[in-house]
Amino acid sequence: MKTNFQNCGIVYDLETVEYLKALDFQKKIHDKVNKEESCDTFIFLQHPDIYTAGSHFSGSLEGAIKINRGGYLTYHGPGQLVAYYIINLKRSKLDALKLIKLIQESVIELLDYYEIKGTPMLNEKTGVWVGNKKICSIGLGIDKFTTMHGMGLNVCTDLKKFNVINPCNFSPEIMTSMDSIQGKQHSFNEVKEKFIDITLKKFGIIDYETYMEIL
Repeated sequence: MKTNFQNCGIVYDLETVEYLKALDFQKKIHDKVNKEESCDTFIFLQHPDIYTAGSHFSGSLEGAIKINRGGYLTYHGPGQLVAYYIINLKRSKLDALKLIKLIQESVIELLDYYEIKGTPMLNEKTGVWVGNKKICSIGLGIDKFTTMHGMGLNVCTDLKKFNVINPCNFSPEIMTSMDSIQGKQHSFNEVKEKFIDITLKKFGIIDYETYMEIL
């Protein structure tokens, strides 16, 4: 069994996965990473339509799933690139704020590649914004030394799906997408592959294995 996990990672480059199935998978990976039985793990995918509520949300769930991440209500669905970060903070010498900033830097570098100017925001606005519009939401959960959950970047998302909630405790009108900003369609898979490359470089991952399905 590999015991030196410096600069190593595991990547799951997935397609569309049901939210609860992905959540259960995250928990299994989290246990291994937390026990230092596995490298830090990065999961990239999209979900069918679902609404989730973080630890800061105290209203009626109305069909949303309550989960152990920060933040309020949000929407996940087709065309939204979701990345989950299962990172052993102690081993990686990171804290939650440093991890959030690494995620923001990765998203901003991706947006720069597509000639979109992203701005990192913290506290109530945590995520990445384009002007006065939010394009990427970030919400982490930490159990013991290891994180779960991550970020959702609107690539070609149907923004009308945000209209039934106050996403991240804001009016739904603040949400935007890469398609909406540039008025053209982006290939979800091309964006995902570019983001995986950027993420691995940003996190200093040199030695990694990639899986195309949940094992």
